[in-house]
Amino acid sequence: MYVIYCQGGRELSVVRQLADKGLTAYAPRRVVLERRHRVWIKREILLFGGYVFLDCEGLTPEIWQTVKNCCGTLRILSRSQLSDTEEEYIRFLCNDGRALGISRGYVSGGALHITDGFLRRFEHRIIRYNKRGKRATADVTIYGKHYEITLGCEFDVPPVAPSISSGT
Repeated sequence: MYVIYCQGGRELSVVRQLADKGLTAYAPRRVVLERRHRVWIKREILLFGGYVFLDCEGLTPEIWQTVKNCCGTLRILSRSQLSDTEEEYIRFLCNDGRALGISRGYVSGGALHITDGFLRRFEHRIIRYNKRGKRATADVTIYGKHYEITLGCEFDVPPVAPSISSGT
């Protein structure tokens, strides 16, 4: 998997152009909740603006030329592939071309515990959360550089442990 740097706003166009030429590429998207006129709405936005991930085994001259000829591509960030760990993260974030949904969780003891959704796998990488904004931020490493990804998260009331009575 390789990373293509492209013009902002052209990511999905580049993905379509590459698909038309027989190459698999992804522009990971996420669903977030935004408050507009006192109503929470769901909105789909890009996870990494300006980046497209090309899924291929090797960067042959033909593939390089195909990518270069797509309208909106600027350059391929590296001639080397992502590491296995980074590629696993990106494949998971690409979600087979579908947008990442909203996770659910609760805060207990100052830590966020994810009960359902995409963030469940990244719970150990969450660096901060915003209950009011209904978002959580996790850390992901790509080409050795740390990126923060912010995903939608709805917060529930923490579960209450049952109290044990002595019966007297």
